[in-house]
Amino acid sequence: MKRVHIVGCPRSGTTLLMELMSTCFASSGYCEHEMSIFEAPPRIAMPEGSADAYFSKQPNDIKQLRHIFLQDPQLHIIYMGRDPRAVICSKHRQNPQQYFSNYRIWRECDRAAQRYQGHPRFLQLRYEDLVSDPDAVQSNISSHYAFLRQQHLFSEYQRFAQPSAASRQAMNGLRQVNTASLEKWRQHLPRIAQQYQRYPRLVDDLVRLGYEQDKGWLDALQGIAGISYPCRYPERRAHIKEWEKALRVYLKSRRYLSNLQTP
Repeated sequence: MKRVHIVGCPRSGTTLLMELMSTCFASSGYCEHEMSIFEAPPRIAMPEGSADAYFSKQPNDIKQLRHIFLQDPQLHIIYMGRDPRAVICSKHRQNPQQYFSNYRIWRECDRAAQRYQGHPRFLQLRYEDLVSDPDAVQSNISSHYAFLRQQHLFSEYQRFAQPSAASRQAMNGLRQVNTASLEKWRQHLPRIAQQYQRYPRLVDDLVRLGYEQDKGWLDALQGIAGISYPCRYPERRAHIKEWEKALRVYLKSRRYLSNLQTP
């Protein structure tokens, strides 16, 4: 069975894309909200009219793929990219006093995604395109992964979707796809200023990815003092913990690949 796994930096729209995919494409099943790449899809009888595809999502798994992706011909990845300014200014409803992610995490995910560019089982999308023209993005997905069978239009998904409570919370409710969030980062300029001061490379990434043509947007930060706010992810890397995690990922990857050989 083919598996379509959705990844991306946290707060990049992976939950929205997962709901769109599971609602608007036929499948043999999908996870309720999030599911590790190392967790095997359940073995289920394929009902008549279903498709040979299972949908799952775990944003940070973009950093866990390097040992397994090339070895598993049934694994298909969709990476959701987003303007880093929007990512670092996004808050979670559970803790509105705290920002969810930061540029360091966004950069790690972006660099990981670059490893797979051009691979036929890897598709990179942009959140901005998805909310501006959802049906065009759906057509792009269908063209890239021809085994998918469309049931509904992305632009009408809210009529048919039945998201879990966790997904509803992550998306702040069920509603039609819209562009309302695209410029919200402008309401968080002290946060942007602080992250730019700490990570000047942010400017180059915006130009490289086509979010800005030049550095002119920095005029919006004139006279804005950077403020350091609480964030779910720390600014500094915990090297010992990351080494331990890398070892766990390697061992999980070995088991994953071993299971591929088991009929």
